[in-house]
Amino acid sequence: MVTAKEVLQEFNPTFGIKAPAKPPKMKKFNVFYWHRRYATHKFLPDREHIWNKCKNGDFEYSPYAKYINYEYWWMAEEIAALRNSDKTFSVKQELERDIITNYNKRLKNLRQDFQRDEFERMQNLKDSLRKTFGGTKADVDDFIEKHAFGTTDEVIRQYPNWLGRLKEDTLPF
Repeated sequence: MVTAKEVLQEFNPTFGIKAPAKPPKMKKFNVFYWHRRYATHKFLPDREHIWNKCKNGDFEYSPYAKYINYEYWWMAEEIAALRNSDKTFSVKQELERDIITNYNKRLKNLRQDFQRDEFERMQNLKDSLRKTFGGTKADVDDFIEKHAFGTTDEVIRQYPNWLGRLKEDTLPF
């Protein structure tokens, strides 16, 4: 008897979370986003205050990473069910290849969505910091890359202090 965990070890030995049951098909289905099983996050408009955006989760880690892990789990469950079935070996091999191919197509698109979403979230955070507290684009980039640490709330609180120290250091006396 093969389990989903054993199958998952073949694909990703560092995988750790168990996925919930597959969600039902969405009622509003878009053919261009067939690979998504969950609704997307609704971002607040650019003119909204930075703290409202933070509370809304606009700057948090992308949920697509979690969805990618879920897809691996569901693929392993399907493969385990297939391996435990009564079908012949050659039929099992062919069906397993089909399952892996279909999931790889979905995973590829989810990875692209993840990268795009993470980039947008980071740009949104940088733009909001600059609009709310000031500084140049280079200042915000420098802060995020070298000096920011902690949660999103902490990073937003750190930026004005860091910017103030930066301006004090550049005074001409």
